Amino acid sequence: MLPASTSWRCCGVAGESPIPLFKGRIAAAAADAMAHVLASGQLATGPRVREFETRLGERIGNPHCVATSDRAGALTLALRLCGVTPGDEVLLSPLTCLSTTMPIANLQARPVWCDIDPNTGMLDPQALKNQRSQRAKAIIHYHWAGDVGPLAALQAAANSLGLPLIEEASGAFAASFRGHALGATGSDFCIYSFYAVSHLSAGEGGALFCGAAATAQSARQLRRFNIHQASFRLPGGDLNPDSDIQQPGYSCAMSDLTAGLALAQLSEVDDTLARHRANAAWLDAALANVPGITRLQRDPEAQSAHWVYALRASGRAGLIEKLHRHGIGAQRLHLRNDRYSCFADSGQPLPGVEAFDADNLCIPCGWWLSPEDLTRIARCIATGW
Repeated sequence: MLPASTSWRCCGVAGESPIPLFKGRIAAAAADAMAHVLASGQLATGPRVREFETRLGERIGNPHCVATSDRAGALTLALRLCGVTPGDEVLLSPLTCLSTTMPIANLQARPVWCDIDPNTGMLDPQALKNQRSQRAKAIIHYHWAGDVGPLAALQAAANSLGLPLIEEASGAFAASFRGHALGATGSDFCIYSFYAVSHLSAGEGGALFCGAAATAQSARQLRRFNIHQASFRLPGGDLNPDSDIQQPGYSCAMSDLTAGLALAQLSEVDDTLARHRANAAWLDAALANVPGITRLQRDPEAQSAHWVYALRASGRAGLIEKLHRHGIGAQRLHLRNDRYSCFADSGQPLPGVEAFDADNLCIPCGWWLSPEDLTRIARCIATGW
């Protein structure tokens, strides 16, 4: 174990500038975009949210896009639309972000932990098929570190279980499968995040892609207290006493402030993705034969977004300590969520999770890296730890 004071922000040895694991990119047009939003006086959900949904839908290839305040809000909407209610169950890997699992608990449902393929860090379709959960209402698949899971097999497993598949692509913006961006692959739902260090950074925010227009319309209504906007006000603007709300909704709509920033960021996101992918390809070659390093397997029909560069490292603690000493950001991407007291640990053996959790590691591959930075990272790893 590393000392509690150790973090990926460590400054490194003298003469070596820090190389962060995560870093947000702000487009040059962002300041002007925000100034226009402020000058408009329309700060809450308004025309820029609708414009962002349209442009993002065009970019992804699916018009059924619902912008939200954050990714947890988007996932909450997806779970609710899958029919998840108190006492129900959701199938997923315990190796994911708390933003993925907390919406399950907040709906008073229960996560059912499924095993993963330790070669990818993601759900094992066969293990998923073998689940016999009686109250399962949905499957969540988390695309690890921007890589893409085995979607064809996962969709087949979901179909065999009769359950909707939710893709959690918060670190995999515009990653693709068989030439289609995540969100347009045929899954029931797909979640994106625009958190501060995402590929498309808006400080916060999320998006829910739905498989049908009617589902997206239901999500838009749910994200704002389940108000039926068309009947909520009378023609003169007064509140309509005859407009009913039959089921409670949420407050997780994206604001025009966030949408304005996200729209400005769209102009540079393709360049950001290209840099991440080029850097990851360089690291693929540089680390191919390093003792103690195992590169993750990737589906040949998919293209990763490479949020970070994920790998497996024997003696991980020693490598993290060395990388930090040289000012290079590195960490496990997530802790096992089945170890948190707020979630019930099923006690089921998860050998794939155990194996992957023992040595998974992420290192930088982002847009901010120079050729010298990449060489420094590879040399630090290749010289042993």
